[in-house]
Amino acid sequence: MRSRAPLSVVAAVAILGGLGVVGLATGQSRTRKVTPHEDLPAPNGDKVSPMIGSTARGANPAAFTAGDKVLPKPTVDKPAAKPKGEPVLGAGGFGADRETSLKPDDNTGPDTRLQYVSVFNPDVLPFKRMSSLDTSSETYELKIARPALTEVRVGGTTAKDRDRFWGSVLIQLTPGVDVPLPSVAPDMRILSYEVKPKTTLRFEKDGADNFYVRSDESNAAGTYRLVFLADADAGYFAPSLPTTARMTPQMVATMTPPELRPVIPDNVRRAAKVTLDKIGIDANMDLGVSFNRLVGYFRAFEAKKLPNQTGDLYRDLCDSQAGVCRHRAFSFMITANVLGIPTRYVQNEAHAFVEVWFPERRWQRIDLGGAALRLDVSGADNKTLHRPRAEDPFTKPKEYAENYTQLEGDITGLTDKQKSDRKASLDSSPPSGSYDGSLGAGTGSGGTGPDRITPDPTLPAVTQDPKKQTPKLVVTTADTSAYRGDVVHVEGRVAVGAKMIADHPIDVFLAPAGRGGASPIPLGRAVSDASGRFSQDFTVPGVLNLATYEIYLASPEDAYYNAALSD
Repeated sequence: MRSRAPLSVVAAVAILGGLGVVGLATGQSRTRKVTPHEDLPAPNGDKVSPMIGSTARGANPAAFTAGDKVLPKPTVDKPAAKPKGEPVLGAGGFGADRETSLKPDDNTGPDTRLQYVSVFNPDVLPFKRMSSLDTSSETYELKIARPALTEVRVGGTTAKDRDRFWGSVLIQLTPGVDVPLPSVAPDMRILSYEVKPKTTLRFEKDGADNFYVRSDESNAAGTYRLVFLADADAGYFAPSLPTTARMTPQMVATMTPPELRPVIPDNVRRAAKVTLDKIGIDANMDLGVSFNRLVGYFRAFEAKKLPNQTGDLYRDLCDSQAGVCRHRAFSFMITANVLGIPTRYVQNEAHAFVEVWFPERRWQRIDLGGAALRLDVSGADNKTLHRPRAEDPFTKPKEYAENYTQLEGDITGLTDKQKSDRKASLDSSPPSGSYDGSLGAGTGSGGTGPDRITPDPTLPAVTQDPKKQTPKLVVTTADTSAYRGDVVHVEGRVAVGAKMIADHPIDVFLAPAGRGGASPIPLGRAVSDASGRFSQDFTVPGVLNLATYEIYLASPEDAYYNAALSD
Protein backbone atom coordinates (compact mmCIF):
# COMPACT_ATOMS: atom_id res chain seq x y z
CA MET A 1 0.00 0.00 0.00
CA ARG A 2 1.17 3.55 -0.70
CA SER A 3 2.53 5.47 2.25
CA ARG A 4 -0.15 7.21 4.29
CA ALA A 5 -0.31 8.51 7.82
CA PRO A 6 -2.12 5.84 9.89
CA LEU A 7 -5.23 6.78 11.84
CA SER A 8 -5.58 6.42 15.59
CA VAL A 9 -6.90 2.89 15.11
CA VAL A 10 -4.19 1.14 13.13
CA ALA A 11 -6.12 -1.93 12.00
CA ALA A 12 -5.01 -3.46 8.70
CA VAL A 13 -7.63 -4.91 6.41
CA ALA A 14 -6.34 -7.28 3.77
CA ILE A 15 -7.74 -6.66 0.31
CA LEU A 16 -7.56 -9.05 -2.64
CA GLY A 17 -8.14 -7.77 -6.19
CA GLY A 18 -9.63 -9.11 -9.40
CA LEU A 19 -11.88 -11.74 -7.85
CA GLY A 20 -15.50 -12.72 -7.93
CA VAL A 21 -17.86 -14.24 -10.45
CA VAL A 22 -21.62 -14.21 -10.04
CA GLY A 23 -23.84 -15.49 -12.84
CA LEU A 24 -26.58 -13.34 -14.30
CA ALA A 25 -29.62 -14.98 -15.84
CA THR A 26 -29.31 -15.03 -19.64
CA GLY A 27 -31.16 -16.23 -22.71
CA GLN A 28 -34.52 -14.63 -21.92
CA SER A 29 -36.32 -13.32 -24.99
CA ARG A 30 -38.03 -10.33 -23.47
CA THR A 31 -36.55 -7.03 -22.28
CA ARG A 32 -37.52 -5.86 -18.83
CA LYS A 33 -35.88 -4.10 -15.93
CA VAL A 34 -35.66 -6.19 -12.76
CA THR A 35 -34.66 -4.89 -9.35
CA PRO A 36 -32.23 -7.56 -8.13
CA HIS A 37 -32.32 -6.79 -4.40
CA GLU A 38 -33.20 -4.36 -1.66
CA ASP A 39 -31.52 -0.96 -1.93
CA LEU A 40 -28.19 -0.84 -0.16
CA PRO A 41 -27.76 2.09 2.24
CA ALA A 42 -24.78 4.38 1.84
CA PRO A 43 -22.11 3.51 4.43
CA ASN A 44 -21.34 6.06 7.16
CA GLY A 45 -24.67 7.77 6.51
CA ASP A 46 -23.39 9.85 3.59
CA LYS A 47 -25.95 12.17 2.04
CA VAL A 48 -26.93 11.87 -1.60
CA SER A 49 -24.68 14.00 -3.82
CA PRO A 50 -24.15 14.38 -7.56
CA MET A 51 -20.40 13.95 -7.12
CA ILE A 52 -18.69 10.65 -7.93
CA GLY A 53 -15.22 9.83 -6.67
CA SER A 54 -12.79 11.76 -4.51
CA THR A 55 -13.86 15.22 -3.46
CA ALA A 56 -10.84 16.07 -1.36
CA ARG A 57 -10.42 19.79 -0.78
CA GLY A 58 -9.36 21.50 -3.99
CA ALA A 59 -9.48 18.32 -6.10
CA ASN A 60 -11.92 17.65 -8.92
CA PRO A 61 -14.18 14.62 -8.44
CA ALA A 62 -14.01 11.78 -10.97
CA ALA A 63 -17.44 12.67 -12.36
CA PHE A 64 -20.86 14.03 -11.46
CA THR A 65 -24.39 13.11 -12.39
CA ALA A 66 -26.45 15.39 -14.62
CA GLY A 67 -30.01 14.22 -15.06
CA ASP A 68 -29.82 10.71 -16.49
CA LYS A 69 -26.15 11.00 -17.50
CA VAL A 70 -22.76 10.62 -15.84
CA LEU A 71 -20.25 13.29 -16.90
CA PRO A 72 -16.60 12.30 -16.29
CA LYS A 73 -13.92 14.84 -15.46
CA PRO A 74 -12.24 16.14 -18.64
CA THR A 75 -8.65 15.06 -19.10
CA VAL A 76 -6.02 17.63 -18.16
CA ASP A 77 -4.21 17.22 -21.47
CA LYS A 78 -0.77 18.50 -22.22
CA PRO A 79 -1.06 21.84 -24.04
CA ALA A 80 0.57 20.32 -27.12
CA ALA A 81 -2.37 17.92 -27.42
CA LYS A 82 -4.95 20.67 -27.87
CA PRO A 83 -7.73 19.89 -30.35
CA LYS A 84 -7.52 21.55 -33.74
CA GLY A 85 -9.10 24.97 -33.70
CA GLU A 86 -9.37 25.28 -29.91
CA PRO A 87 -8.63 28.89 -28.89
CA VAL A 88 -6.01 29.76 -26.28
CA LEU A 89 -7.49 32.25 -23.83
CA GLY A 90 -5.13 35.16 -23.25
CA ALA A 91 -3.54 34.81 -26.69
CA GLY A 92 -6.25 36.77 -28.49
CA GLY A 93 -7.99 35.81 -31.68
CA PHE A 94 -11.23 33.98 -32.50
CA GLY A 95 -13.08 32.57 -29.50
CA ALA A 96 -10.59 34.04 -27.02
CA ASP A 97 -11.26 37.78 -27.08
CA ARG A 98 -13.37 39.72 -24.59
CA GLU A 99 -15.10 42.92 -25.62
CA THR A 100 -14.95 45.61 -22.93
CA SER A 101 -16.83 48.07 -25.14
CA LEU A 102 -19.02 47.68 -28.19
CA LYS A 103 -20.60 49.97 -30.76
CA PRO A 104 -23.62 48.48 -32.57
CA ASP A 105 -23.40 48.05 -36.35
CA ASP A 106 -25.96 48.47 -39.12
CA ASN A 107 -25.33 45.13 -40.89
CA THR A 108 -28.77 43.73 -40.15
CA GLY A 109 -28.91 40.98 -42.76
CA PRO A 110 -28.60 37.30 -41.82
CA ASP A 111 -25.20 36.02 -40.65
CA THR A 112 -23.78 33.62 -43.20
CA ARG A 113 -21.76 31.32 -40.93
CA LEU A 114 -21.38 31.38 -37.15
CA GLN A 115 -18.68 29.40 -35.32
CA TYR A 116 -19.14 28.38 -31.69
CA VAL A 117 -16.49 26.78 -29.44
CA SER A 118 -17.80 24.51 -26.68
CA VAL A 119 -15.87 24.61 -23.40
CA PHE A 120 -18.51 23.39 -20.91
CA ASN A 121 -20.17 20.03 -20.21
CA PRO A 122 -23.15 20.11 -20.08
CA ASP A 123 -22.78 22.52 -22.99
CA VAL A 124 -24.82 25.72 -22.64
CA LEU A 125 -24.70 26.20 -26.43
CA PRO A 126 -24.97 28.85 -27.71
CA PHE A 127 -25.08 30.80 -24.44
CA LYS A 128 -21.50 30.76 -23.17
CA ARG A 129 -20.80 34.07 -21.42
CA MET A 130 -17.64 35.70 -22.78
CA SER A 131 -18.41 39.44 -22.73
CA SER A 132 -21.00 41.11 -20.50
CA LEU A 133 -21.70 44.85 -20.89
CA ASP A 134 -24.06 46.70 -18.59
CA THR A 135 -24.15 50.42 -19.42
CA SER A 136 -24.50 52.70 -22.45
CA SER A 137 -22.97 56.03 -23.42
CA GLU A 138 -24.79 58.88 -25.18
CA THR A 139 -23.67 57.40 -28.51
CA TYR A 140 -24.99 53.92 -27.62
CA GLU A 141 -21.52 52.53 -26.95
CA LEU A 142 -21.93 49.65 -24.52
CA LYS A 143 -19.41 49.40 -21.67
CA ILE A 144 -18.72 47.84 -18.27
CA ALA A 145 -19.87 50.23 -15.56
CA ARG A 146 -17.62 48.84 -12.80
CA PRO A 147 -14.49 47.26 -14.32
CA ALA A 148 -12.64 46.79 -11.00
CA LEU A 149 -11.99 43.12 -10.21
CA THR A 150 -12.88 41.24 -7.03
CA GLU A 151 -11.65 37.76 -6.08
CA VAL A 152 -13.80 34.68 -6.67
CA ARG A 153 -12.99 32.17 -3.94
CA VAL A 154 -12.55 28.54 -4.97
CA GLY A 155 -14.52 25.88 -3.10
CA GLY A 156 -17.92 25.22 -1.61
CA THR A 157 -20.55 22.50 -1.66
CA THR A 158 -23.09 22.37 -4.44
CA ALA A 159 -26.82 22.25 -3.70
CA LYS A 160 -29.97 20.94 -5.37
CA ASP A 161 -31.00 24.41 -6.56
CA ARG A 162 -27.77 24.74 -8.57
CA ASP A 163 -26.67 23.14 -11.86
CA ARG A 164 -23.16 21.75 -12.29
CA PHE A 165 -20.71 22.05 -15.19
CA TRP A 166 -17.25 20.95 -16.24
CA GLY A 167 -15.10 23.62 -17.87
CA SER A 168 -12.02 22.82 -19.92
CA VAL A 169 -9.96 25.59 -21.54
CA LEU A 170 -6.44 26.40 -22.69
CA ILE A 171 -5.00 29.55 -21.12
CA GLN A 172 -1.82 31.48 -21.87
CA LEU A 173 -0.40 32.70 -18.58
CA THR A 174 1.95 35.57 -17.84
CA PRO A 175 2.68 36.31 -14.15
CA GLY A 176 0.15 38.81 -12.79
CA VAL A 177 -1.82 39.17 -16.05
CA ASP A 178 -5.60 38.56 -15.97
CA VAL A 179 -6.92 36.21 -18.67
CA PRO A 180 -10.61 36.36 -19.71
CA LEU A 181 -12.44 33.18 -18.68
CA PRO A 182 -15.83 32.17 -20.12
CA SER A 183 -18.65 31.43 -17.69
CA VAL A 184 -22.07 29.78 -17.66
CA ALA A 185 -23.85 32.32 -15.44
CA PRO A 186 -23.19 35.56 -13.51
CA ASP A 187 -23.10 33.76 -10.15
CA MET A 188 -20.91 30.86 -11.34
CA ARG A 189 -18.89 29.35 -8.50
CA ILE A 190 -15.66 27.45 -9.08
CA LEU A 191 -15.79 24.49 -6.72
CA SER A 192 -12.44 22.95 -7.67
CA TYR A 193 -9.87 23.00 -10.43
CA GLU A 194 -6.84 21.23 -11.86
CA VAL A 195 -4.23 22.84 -14.10
CA LYS A 196 -1.36 21.36 -16.08
CA PRO A 197 1.49 22.21 -15.76
CA LYS A 198 0.70 22.73 -12.07
CA THR A 199 0.51 26.29 -10.77
CA THR A 200 -1.64 28.26 -8.34
CA LEU A 201 -4.45 30.23 -9.93
CA ARG A 202 -6.51 33.19 -8.78
CA PHE A 203 -10.04 33.75 -10.13
CA GLU A 204 -11.75 37.15 -10.30
CA LYS A 205 -14.69 38.96 -11.86
CA ASP A 206 -15.76 42.55 -12.57
CA GLY A 207 -19.01 44.39 -11.88
CA ALA A 208 -20.72 42.89 -14.94
CA ASP A 209 -19.70 39.38 -13.82
CA ASN A 210 -17.04 38.85 -16.48
CA PHE A 211 -14.68 36.19 -15.10
CA TYR A 212 -10.88 36.22 -15.21
CA VAL A 213 -8.06 33.88 -14.17
CA ARG A 214 -4.39 34.55 -13.52
CA SER A 215 -1.30 33.23 -11.77
CA ASP A 216 0.99 35.37 -9.65
CA GLU A 217 3.77 32.77 -9.58
CA SER A 218 6.93 34.12 -11.20
CA ASN A 219 7.50 30.96 -13.25
CA ALA A 220 3.93 30.74 -14.57
CA ALA A 221 4.36 31.42 -18.27
CA GLY A 222 3.13 29.58 -21.33
CA THR A 223 0.08 27.56 -22.30
CA TYR A 224 -1.79 25.60 -19.63
CA ARG A 225 -4.80 23.29 -19.62
CA LEU A 226 -7.37 24.31 -16.98
CA VAL A 227 -10.16 21.91 -15.98
CA PHE A 228 -12.62 23.24 -13.41
CA LEU A 229 -15.86 22.17 -11.74
CA ALA A 230 -18.45 24.96 -11.51
CA ASP A 231 -22.05 25.40 -10.46
CA ALA A 232 -24.66 28.12 -10.93
CA ASP A 233 -28.19 29.04 -9.84
CA ALA A 234 -30.58 26.81 -11.79
CA GLY A 235 -33.09 29.66 -12.04
CA TYR A 236 -30.75 31.60 -14.32
CA PHE A 237 -31.31 29.06 -17.12
CA ALA A 238 -35.09 28.79 -16.60
CA PRO A 239 -36.35 32.39 -16.66
CA SER A 240 -39.53 33.34 -14.87
CA LEU A 241 -41.21 36.40 -13.38
CA PRO A 242 -41.33 36.92 -9.59
CA THR A 243 -44.21 34.97 -8.07
CA THR A 244 -44.53 36.23 -4.50
CA ALA A 245 -46.52 39.37 -5.34
CA ARG A 246 -47.91 41.43 -8.20
CA MET A 247 -45.16 43.66 -9.53
CA THR A 248 -44.58 46.45 -12.06
CA PRO A 249 -41.37 47.58 -13.80
CA GLN A 250 -41.36 50.62 -11.53
CA MET A 251 -41.39 48.35 -8.46
CA VAL A 252 -38.50 46.36 -9.96
CA ALA A 253 -36.55 49.61 -10.40
CA THR A 254 -37.23 50.61 -6.79
CA MET A 255 -36.09 47.22 -5.46
CA THR A 256 -32.91 47.06 -7.57
CA PRO A 257 -29.68 47.27 -5.52
CA PRO A 258 -27.82 50.57 -6.13
CA GLU A 259 -24.85 48.85 -7.78
CA LEU A 260 -27.11 47.28 -10.42
CA ARG A 261 -29.07 50.41 -11.36
CA PRO A 262 -28.10 51.50 -14.88
CA VAL A 263 -26.98 55.08 -15.51
CA ILE A 264 -28.92 56.23 -18.58
CA PRO A 265 -28.04 59.40 -20.57
CA ASP A 266 -30.99 61.72 -21.21
CA ASN A 267 -30.94 61.31 -25.00
CA VAL A 268 -30.95 57.53 -24.65
CA ARG A 269 -33.88 57.74 -22.25
CA ARG A 270 -35.86 59.89 -24.70
CA ALA A 271 -35.15 57.53 -27.61
CA ALA A 272 -36.22 54.48 -25.61
CA LYS A 273 -39.41 56.21 -24.47
CA VAL A 274 -40.47 56.35 -28.15
CA THR A 275 -40.00 52.58 -28.42
CA LEU A 276 -41.95 51.92 -25.23
CA ASP A 277 -44.84 54.05 -26.48
CA LYS A 278 -44.72 52.23 -29.83
CA ILE A 279 -44.94 48.83 -28.10
CA GLY A 280 -47.62 50.12 -25.73
CA ILE A 281 -46.05 49.56 -22.33
CA ASP A 282 -45.01 51.72 -19.40
CA ALA A 283 -43.36 51.36 -16.01
CA ASN A 284 -46.65 51.11 -14.10
CA MET A 285 -48.12 48.20 -16.05
CA ASP A 286 -48.30 44.70 -14.66
CA LEU A 287 -44.87 43.10 -15.08
CA GLY A 288 -46.32 39.94 -16.58
CA VAL A 289 -47.97 41.90 -19.37
CA SER A 290 -45.25 44.47 -20.01
CA PHE A 291 -42.28 42.10 -19.96
CA ASN A 292 -43.90 39.47 -22.15
CA ARG A 293 -44.85 42.17 -24.67
CA LEU A 294 -41.29 43.52 -24.58
CA VAL A 295 -39.74 40.09 -25.20
CA GLY A 296 -42.18 39.33 -27.99
CA TYR A 297 -41.40 42.59 -29.81
CA PHE A 298 -37.63 42.03 -29.95
CA ARG A 299 -37.93 38.32 -30.68
CA ALA A 300 -39.91 39.29 -33.80
CA PHE A 301 -36.97 41.17 -35.36
CA GLU A 302 -36.14 39.95 -38.88
CA ALA A 303 -32.80 39.71 -40.65
CA LYS A 304 -33.27 42.34 -43.32
CA LYS A 305 -31.75 45.57 -44.56
CA LEU A 306 -32.61 48.75 -42.69
CA PRO A 307 -35.11 50.60 -44.92
CA ASN A 308 -34.10 54.16 -44.01
CA GLN A 309 -31.30 55.31 -41.74
CA THR A 310 -31.80 58.46 -39.71
CA GLY A 311 -28.47 58.58 -37.91
CA ASP A 312 -29.96 57.14 -34.70
CA LEU A 313 -29.20 53.44 -35.06
CA TYR A 314 -31.18 52.43 -31.98
CA ARG A 315 -34.30 54.13 -33.31
CA ASP A 316 -33.77 52.67 -36.78
CA LEU A 317 -33.50 49.13 -35.41
CA CYS A 318 -36.55 49.45 -33.16
CA ASP A 319 -38.75 51.14 -35.75
CA SER A 320 -37.99 48.58 -38.47
CA GLN A 321 -37.60 45.50 -36.20
CA ALA A 322 -34.54 44.64 -38.29
CA GLY A 323 -31.46 42.74 -37.19
CA VAL A 324 -29.92 39.53 -35.89
CA CYS A 325 -29.00 38.47 -32.36
CA ARG A 326 -26.64 41.37 -31.55
CA HIS A 327 -29.14 44.00 -32.78
CA ARG A 328 -31.98 42.42 -30.82
CA ALA A 329 -29.91 42.18 -27.63
CA PHE A 330 -28.54 45.73 -27.91
CA SER A 331 -31.96 47.28 -28.57
CA PHE A 332 -33.65 45.21 -25.86
CA MET A 333 -31.01 46.21 -23.30
CA ILE A 334 -31.50 49.93 -23.95
CA THR A 335 -35.30 49.66 -23.85
CA ALA A 336 -35.56 47.42 -20.77
CA ASN A 337 -33.13 49.56 -18.76
CA VAL A 338 -35.22 52.66 -19.45
CA LEU A 339 -38.37 50.73 -18.52
CA GLY A 340 -36.79 50.02 -15.12
CA ILE A 341 -35.57 46.43 -15.54
CA PRO A 342 -31.78 46.07 -15.09
CA THR A 343 -30.47 44.42 -18.26
CA ARG A 344 -27.08 43.40 -19.64
CA TYR A 345 -25.87 42.65 -23.15
CA VAL A 346 -23.95 39.34 -23.24
CA GLN A 347 -22.12 37.80 -26.18
CA ASN A 348 -19.64 35.18 -27.32
CA GLU A 349 -18.09 34.47 -30.71
CA ALA A 350 -21.38 33.20 -32.17
CA HIS A 351 -24.33 34.68 -30.31
CA ALA A 352 -25.63 37.62 -28.29
CA PHE A 353 -28.40 37.54 -25.68
CA VAL A 354 -29.46 39.48 -22.58
CA GLU A 355 -29.61 39.02 -18.83
CA VAL A 356 -32.35 40.66 -16.78
CA TRP A 357 -32.58 41.14 -13.03
CA PHE A 358 -35.79 40.67 -11.05
CA PRO A 359 -36.34 40.73 -7.28
CA GLU A 360 -36.51 37.18 -5.90
CA ARG A 361 -35.28 35.72 -9.21
CA ARG A 362 -31.97 37.64 -9.55
CA TRP A 363 -30.19 37.47 -12.94
CA GLN A 364 -31.83 35.38 -15.62
CA ARG A 365 -30.88 34.56 -19.18
CA ILE A 366 -33.31 35.76 -21.86
CA ASP A 367 -32.67 34.64 -25.41
CA LEU A 368 -34.08 36.80 -28.22
CA GLY A 369 -33.02 34.54 -31.07
CA GLY A 370 -31.07 35.42 -34.19
CA ALA A 371 -30.65 34.55 -37.84
CA ALA A 372 -27.81 32.65 -39.51
CA LEU A 373 -27.52 30.44 -42.56
CA ARG A 374 -25.26 28.02 -40.68
CA LEU A 375 -23.87 27.35 -37.20
CA ASP A 376 -20.63 25.34 -36.86
CA VAL A 377 -19.94 23.91 -33.40
CA SER A 378 -16.51 22.67 -32.34
CA GLY A 379 -15.48 20.92 -29.12
CA ALA A 380 -18.89 19.36 -28.41
CA ASP A 381 -17.85 15.76 -29.13
CA ASN A 382 -19.11 13.32 -26.47
CA LYS A 383 -20.78 16.13 -24.52
CA THR A 384 -24.38 16.51 -23.46
CA LEU A 385 -26.36 19.70 -24.02
CA HIS A 386 -27.61 21.50 -20.92
CA ARG A 387 -31.32 21.05 -20.19
CA PRO A 388 -32.89 23.80 -18.02
CA ARG A 389 -35.38 22.85 -15.32
CA ALA A 390 -38.28 24.68 -16.98
CA GLU A 391 -39.20 25.84 -20.43
CA ASP A 392 -39.02 29.51 -21.41
CA PRO A 393 -42.52 30.88 -20.63
CA PHE A 394 -42.43 33.99 -22.83
CA THR A 395 -44.00 34.54 -26.24
CA LYS A 396 -42.23 32.89 -29.16
CA PRO A 397 -43.04 34.41 -32.58
CA LYS A 398 -42.00 32.40 -35.65
CA GLU A 399 -38.96 34.66 -36.20
CA TYR A 400 -37.67 33.31 -32.88
CA ALA A 401 -38.83 29.70 -33.04
CA GLU A 402 -37.14 28.92 -36.36
CA ASN A 403 -33.53 29.77 -35.54
CA TYR A 404 -30.27 28.16 -34.39
CA THR A 405 -30.77 28.91 -30.69
CA GLN A 406 -33.69 26.47 -30.86
CA LEU A 407 -31.38 23.98 -32.68
CA GLU A 408 -33.24 24.57 -35.93
CA GLY A 409 -31.57 25.04 -39.31
CA ASP A 410 -28.13 24.08 -40.61
CA ILE A 411 -26.05 23.12 -37.55
CA THR A 412 -22.82 21.11 -37.81
CA GLY A 413 -20.74 19.62 -34.99
CA LEU A 414 -23.70 18.16 -33.09
CA THR A 415 -25.11 14.67 -33.46
CA ASP A 416 -28.80 14.00 -33.98
CA LYS A 417 -28.86 12.40 -30.53
CA GLN A 418 -27.41 15.50 -28.87
CA LYS A 419 -30.09 17.63 -30.49
CA SER A 420 -32.94 15.22 -29.74
CA ASP A 421 -31.82 14.85 -26.11
CA ARG A 422 -31.81 18.63 -25.71
CA LYS A 423 -35.27 18.99 -27.27
CA ALA A 424 -36.86 16.15 -25.28
CA SER A 425 -39.65 17.24 -22.95
CA LEU A 426 -39.02 17.41 -19.22
CA ASP A 427 -41.70 14.75 -18.82
CA SER A 428 -39.60 12.26 -20.79
CA SER A 429 -36.06 13.18 -19.70
CA PRO A 430 -34.81 14.95 -16.54
CA PRO A 431 -33.09 18.35 -16.55
CA SER A 432 -29.31 18.54 -16.25
CA GLY A 433 -29.44 19.76 -12.66
CA SER A 434 -31.35 16.80 -11.25
CA TYR A 435 -29.70 13.84 -9.54
CA ASP A 436 -30.57 11.06 -7.13
CA GLY A 437 -28.89 8.45 -5.00
CA SER A 438 -28.65 5.80 -7.70
CA LEU A 439 -25.43 7.28 -8.97
CA GLY A 440 -23.38 7.44 -5.80
CA ALA A 441 -22.38 10.09 -3.31
CA GLY A 442 -18.69 10.79 -3.40
CA THR A 443 -15.80 9.07 -1.64
CA GLY A 444 -16.93 6.31 0.67
CA SER A 445 -20.52 6.21 -0.50
CA GLY A 446 -22.17 3.39 -2.31
CA GLY A 447 -25.31 5.42 -2.89
CA THR A 448 -28.74 3.88 -3.17
CA GLY A 449 -31.07 3.08 -5.99
CA PRO A 450 -33.13 0.30 -7.53
CA ASP A 451 -30.73 -0.34 -10.42
CA ARG A 452 -27.66 -1.21 -8.37
CA ILE A 453 -26.15 -4.60 -9.19
CA THR A 454 -24.56 -6.56 -6.33
CA PRO A 455 -22.36 -9.68 -6.33
CA ASP A 456 -24.43 -11.31 -3.59
CA PRO A 457 -25.44 -14.78 -4.96
CA THR A 458 -28.36 -15.05 -2.52
CA LEU A 459 -30.25 -12.23 -4.27
CA PRO A 460 -32.42 -12.55 -7.41
CA ALA A 461 -30.62 -12.64 -10.76
CA VAL A 462 -31.04 -9.81 -13.28
CA THR A 463 -32.84 -10.49 -16.54
CA GLN A 464 -30.64 -9.58 -19.49
CA ASP A 465 -31.67 -8.30 -22.90
CA PRO A 466 -30.26 -10.57 -25.65
CA LYS A 467 -30.22 -7.60 -28.02
CA LYS A 468 -27.70 -5.76 -25.84
CA GLN A 469 -24.03 -6.49 -25.25
CA THR A 470 -22.73 -7.33 -21.79
CA PRO A 471 -19.56 -5.48 -20.70
CA LYS A 472 -16.57 -7.25 -19.17
CA LEU A 473 -15.40 -5.62 -15.93
CA VAL A 474 -11.86 -6.26 -14.69
CA VAL A 475 -9.93 -5.11 -11.63
CA THR A 476 -6.45 -4.34 -12.97
CA THR A 477 -4.75 -2.97 -9.83
CA ALA A 478 -5.67 -2.63 -6.17
CA ASP A 479 -3.99 -2.01 -2.83
CA THR A 480 -3.31 -5.28 -1.00
CA SER A 481 -3.99 -3.83 2.46
CA ALA A 482 -5.72 -0.81 3.95
CA TYR A 483 -6.65 0.77 7.26
CA ARG A 484 -10.20 1.13 8.52
CA GLY A 485 -11.33 4.70 7.90
CA ASP A 486 -8.53 5.26 5.37
CA VAL A 487 -8.71 4.63 1.62
CA VAL A 488 -8.08 1.73 -0.72
CA HIS A 489 -6.95 2.42 -4.28
CA VAL A 490 -8.66 0.45 -7.06
CA GLU A 491 -8.11 0.56 -10.82
CA GLY A 492 -10.08 -1.27 -13.47
CA ARG A 493 -11.41 -1.31 -17.01
CA VAL A 494 -14.65 -1.98 -18.86
CA ALA A 495 -14.89 -3.32 -22.40
CA VAL A 496 -16.99 -5.28 -24.87
CA GLY A 497 -14.59 -7.47 -26.81
CA ALA A 498 -11.72 -5.26 -27.96
CA LYS A 499 -13.79 -2.08 -27.59
CA MET A 500 -13.13 -0.09 -24.42
CA ILE A 501 -16.26 1.64 -23.08
CA ALA A 502 -16.01 5.28 -22.00
CA ASP A 503 -18.24 7.14 -19.51
CA HIS A 504 -19.56 3.90 -17.98
CA PRO A 505 -20.57 3.84 -14.27
CA ILE A 506 -18.85 1.13 -12.24
CA ASP A 507 -19.76 0.22 -8.65
CA VAL A 508 -17.01 -1.14 -6.40
CA PHE A 509 -17.72 -3.63 -3.58
CA LEU A 510 -15.82 -5.49 -0.90
CA ALA A 511 -17.07 -8.97 0.07
CA PRO A 512 -15.65 -11.40 2.67
CA ALA A 513 -13.13 -13.67 0.95
CA GLY A 514 -14.23 -17.18 0.02
CA ARG A 515 -17.98 -16.55 0.20
CA GLY A 516 -18.62 -15.94 -3.51
CA GLY A 517 -19.65 -12.31 -3.11
CA ALA A 518 -22.12 -12.79 -0.24
CA SER A 519 -22.63 -9.90 2.19
CA PRO A 520 -21.06 -7.24 -0.06
CA ILE A 521 -20.12 -3.79 1.23
CA PRO A 522 -20.46 -0.95 -1.34
CA LEU A 523 -17.42 1.34 -1.46
CA GLY A 524 -18.64 3.78 -4.09
CA ARG A 525 -19.02 4.43 -7.78
CA ALA A 526 -16.39 5.23 -10.40
CA VAL A 527 -16.80 6.11 -14.04
CA SER A 528 -14.57 5.02 -16.91
CA ASP A 529 -12.55 7.63 -18.78
CA ALA A 530 -12.08 7.96 -22.54
CA SER A 531 -9.82 4.88 -22.53
CA GLY A 532 -12.42 2.74 -20.72
CA ARG A 533 -10.44 2.73 -17.45
CA PHE A 534 -10.86 4.15 -13.97
CA SER A 535 -8.45 4.86 -11.13
CA GLN A 536 -9.94 5.92 -7.82
CA ASP A 537 -9.56 5.95 -4.02
CA PHE A 538 -12.44 4.63 -1.89
CA THR A 539 -12.94 5.05 1.85
CA VAL A 540 -12.82 1.82 3.86
CA PRO A 541 -15.74 1.88 6.36
CA GLY A 542 -14.49 2.36 9.90
CA VAL A 543 -16.80 -0.38 11.23
CA LEU A 544 -15.51 -3.06 8.86
CA ASN A 545 -14.48 -6.31 10.56
CA LEU A 546 -10.80 -7.19 10.41
CA ALA A 547 -10.59 -9.84 7.70
CA THR A 548 -9.60 -10.51 4.13
CA TYR A 549 -11.98 -9.20 1.49
CA GLU A 550 -12.37 -9.61 -2.26
CA ILE A 551 -13.00 -6.71 -4.66
CA TYR A 552 -15.97 -6.90 -7.04
CA LEU A 553 -17.01 -4.56 -9.82
CA ALA A 554 -20.57 -4.15 -11.08
CA SER A 555 -22.38 -1.90 -13.53
CA PRO A 556 -26.12 -1.31 -13.99
CA GLU A 557 -28.09 -1.80 -17.17
CA ASP A 558 -28.47 1.24 -19.43
CA ALA A 559 -29.85 2.00 -22.88
CA TYR A 560 -26.90 0.31 -24.59
CA TYR A 561 -25.50 -2.40 -22.31
CA ASN A 562 -26.70 -5.12 -19.95
CA ALA A 563 -25.86 -5.14 -16.27
CA ALA A 564 -22.52 -6.79 -15.53
CA LEU A 565 -20.29 -8.18 -12.77
CA SER A 566 -16.54 -8.58 -12.76
CA ASP A 567 -15.01 -11.98 -13.67
